[in-house]
Amino acid sequence: MALASQVTKIQAVADSSGSLNSKYFLINGITSDSTKDVGFKITEYYVWIDVSSGGSDPSISGKTGVEVDISTNDSAATVATAVKNALDGLSDFVGAPVSSGISQVTNANKGAATEASDVNTGFTITTTTSGVGLLSSNLKFPEDTSLYFIRGDHLGLISSYDSDGSSRTDRKAYQAVDHNIVNGLLIHYYGNPNKVTAITDTPDVDNLYHSAIVDYVKKCLYMDRAGKTSDGNRAQVAMNLMMRHERKFDMAIKKYGTKKRSKTGGTRAVVPASFT
Repeated sequence: MALASQVTKIQAVADSSGSLNSKYFLINGITSDSTKDVGFKITEYYVWIDVSSGGSDPSISGKTGVEVDISTNDSAATVATAVKNALDGLSDFVGAPVSSGISQVTNANKGAATEASDVNTGFTITTTTSGVGLLSSNLKFPEDTSLYFIRGDHLGLISSYDSDGSSRTDRKAYQAVDHNIVNGLLIHYYGNPNKVTAITDTPDVDNLYHSAIVDYVKKCLYMDRAGKTSDGNRAQVAMNLMMRHERKFDMAIKKYGTKKRSKTGGTRAVVPASFT
């Protein structure tokens, strides 16, 4: 399922002798998070009505107030337009034209948010399209719940956890990650090869570079031979061979290293051990 923005329908009511004064409803937006280079966060709003400048801000703790200015005895259509304009003034929402006292508001950013709800205005508030997309993944410890596979140049991720954070225990426990992340999924990895301390050790590098390592070792051996021999002819032959292997090493690593593709062919998978 793709990411989606939440859409809320707000059916306003007319004011009657200041009946809407200081009344409010709740709505949530997804806001760009300025504390991060890239990211979003939920911002909780309360939208309150000020009738003919005689209202007072309810000052709801932990939420951001949005004031809607109307006049006494304004019609439902006028109230709905004022609500739409107030929310339109925020970067988190985009309002549609009001029709029959109904304002439709769409979250500017995609992602799941708590549905809007009325507190005491008497408005009828419904969610016509639920937002889709989590701000953070349920895969808290991916090394325990996730695996990967490589097919050609493509990397695939699979997990034994579903979008609710519940572990799958059936035969096909590992499936594609089934929830959308608004902020994206950060894949962090590192490689620290094992040291080669003995002649019997195997270099802990990708097999793409094995032949290049052989050429590097041969280059060093021929250079040592050229420096140790007292025969000028043998030294010259050794230097020629040294330069030959040096050229092959440079071509493998420096010139063509970034263009080679070792991960070709069929699917390569990392799967847990099974003792059944």
